[in-house]
Amino acid sequence: MTDDDAATVHSTRLLGSADREAVLALLGRVESHDGVAAVGEEGLLNLREPHRDVTHTLLRAGSAVAGYGWTDGSSGELAVDPAARRRGLGSALLESLLTAGPATAVWAHGTLPAALAFGEAHGLTVTRDLWQMRWEAVPVVVGELAEGYAARAFTGPADGTDGTALVAANALAFANHPEQGRFSVGDMRRRMQEPWWDPALLRLVVREDSGELAGFCWVKPGEGTDEIYLVGVSAAHRGRGLAGWMVRDAQARAVEGGASAMNLYVEGDNVSAIRAYHGTGFVQDARDVQLAMVE
Repeated sequence: MTDDDAATVHSTRLLGSADREAVLALLGRVESHDGVAAVGEEGLLNLREPHRDVTHTLLRAGSAVAGYGWTDGSSGELAVDPAARRRGLGSALLESLLTAGPATAVWAHGTLPAALAFGEAHGLTVTRDLWQMRWEAVPVVVGELAEGYAARAFTGPADGTDGTALVAANALAFANHPEQGRFSVGDMRRRMQEPWWDPALLRLVVREDSGELAGFCWVKPGEGTDEIYLVGVSAAHRGRGLAGWMVRDAQARAVEGGASAMNLYVEGDNVSAIRAYHGTGFVQDARDVQLAMVE
């Protein structure tokens, strides 16, 4: 990009395949430069599924895509090509996102100083602090599951007995969570279509007498590092050590599968969960924050 290239901003609900490929290439350049991805799983799903209810914003310099952002009205992300920074393009992208969704909270993955300074310069305030915690794999003693409970793998489709029970239990367990509480059967179905999906890695804890779902722990496999993707315990079954047992069980299975580490994400203000994860050997490894306009 040269200084003579005129930058244009275009917002759309539907991205064509050529634009999607250009955005993915841009995101690759940004991650290589910054050392952290500018767009997370939700944003990548938004790119791959054009029917999702989001607004995409492309910033073009000549024919090249020099910037990209998206918003669903509550959350959003943006990225500017490293070769095109410090020219006001990020400001133009942010303005477009906030026009499309004034309440958008923009992610700053990795909490990079430049991103925080950019947000502060535009009147944004940190409204959410998300921790990434990491565990370096070592042998784990899982211990006995609480009496009256059994563990098994998930079975069936997303809208089957296990799927609907898990979505309902998750909604209750995370009713106040900005994303996890909105996890739907459709979201479940989409994850089950991902290449990494393995029903053996979604473990359910159920009552032996009734089969009632008491807890769930979903592991997303990675290249050497597995992620505890989703874990929760129904309110009626808390206080029996189920969450700790499920995490230890996931750790042991990760070791058996050859993983060298595991990670997970937890809200920075969830003191009890952080304490529990510390108890299973996880430590803080990175932070992501969301920034938004606060009146």
